[in-house]
Amino acid sequence: MKKKVLAVLLAGLMVFGLAACSSPEKKTDEPKDDAQKTEEPAAKSDKDSGFVVGFSNGYWGNTWRAQMVEDFENRAKEYKADGVLSDYMVSNTNSDATEQLNQINAMIDAGVDAIMIDAVSPTTIKSAVEKAQKKGILVVIANDPAAYEGTICVCGNNYSWQKIQAVWMAEQLNGKGDIVEISGVSGNAADTLRVQANKDVLADYPDIKILGSAPGNWSETDAQSVMTTFLSSYDNIDAVLAQDVMGEGIIKAYENAGKEPKIMTGDYTKSFFTKWSTMPDLTTIGVSYAPGSAVTALDVTVRLLQGKTVKEDLLVANPMDENMVNSIMLDPPYVVTKDGDQNAVWMEGLNGTKAITLEEAVDLLKDSADTAALDGWLTQEEVDQFFE
Repeated sequence: MKKKVLAVLLAGLMVFGLAACSSPEKKTDEPKDDAQKTEEPAAKSDKDSGFVVGFSNGYWGNTWRAQMVEDFENRAKEYKADGVLSDYMVSNTNSDATEQLNQINAMIDAGVDAIMIDAVSPTTIKSAVEKAQKKGILVVIANDPAAYEGTICVCGNNYSWQKIQAVWMAEQLNGKGDIVEISGVSGNAADTLRVQANKDVLADYPDIKILGSAPGNWSETDAQSVMTTFLSSYDNIDAVLAQDVMGEGIIKAYENAGKEPKIMTGDYTKSFFTKWSTMPDLTTIGVSYAPGSAVTALDVTVRLLQGKTVKEDLLVANPMDENMVNSIMLDPPYVVTKDGDQNAVWMEGLNGTKAITLEEAVDLLKDSADTAALDGWLTQEEVDQFFE
């Protein structure tokens, strides 16, 4: 459940940045050549209320996704109470592309005005997108990016998110050491971007060697299993470069092996911060990837349905196709370290991301469930600034 106290605190602190998700060698916030084009959503409405919006969520394997869907539903309920939405619907599937296509088609047949899609993979939903557009249905890509003509993408900046952690880890190692990498769900767009960020960062640190890499599927249980295998396979692991929702599983693997992690990228949940606060020798970081990006995506969807137009200079290149300028990318709201250094090297190039201490993070989440992620989203006024 979204906690009211947390929401109030975040409203005062939260400002998401707009940034492109490409590698550092590619500037995606400005057109590179004449081939780069701005995409406009395919469908607009002549009404300003009474819409029906569907949300298709392509992965349902952790508490983060549950919080994202709950964030969406809470905002949708507010719109419904105001009459802006007459109804909304949500479908969830666990990385099953066929099931997701069937669910999207069911929403199309139900006559929705718009569909927000967090796709199983960036290449699996083309037929459904085209079918929706032929029926005049607006399609918005949410959370995990995908590049389809006539859509707009409102997604977390996965590349920047992972780059922060990779740079942080490399700096903690002073540029030298043996590490293991635990990725997310293979084939998922977010995972693809995050893995690329790791590669790009580590290319600048040739003395950091990856001993092994395996997917943890954004699952604490799977990550624990992967880390257990790594610990039995390698005598010395200087650091663990992992993605989110897996930090506590990694720590459990160390504890079961009678060892302690040296340096590891961590999570941004209350339970992880609580665990971290009991481990004074643990060197870790928490970079929040906010489930609340779905709230911002819904706010954008509603305004597009009402006929509003996104300011062209605020759109950046789609991270899956740099020639398609149709994306609003959301930088992480928070970076949590023990000292909360806003001027650290890993904070460079971020817009609106706030560095806070572990103590501050624990305080922000004090009234939340143990599984709650450090969350946030744009205010309605901030979303309004996207539009003409």
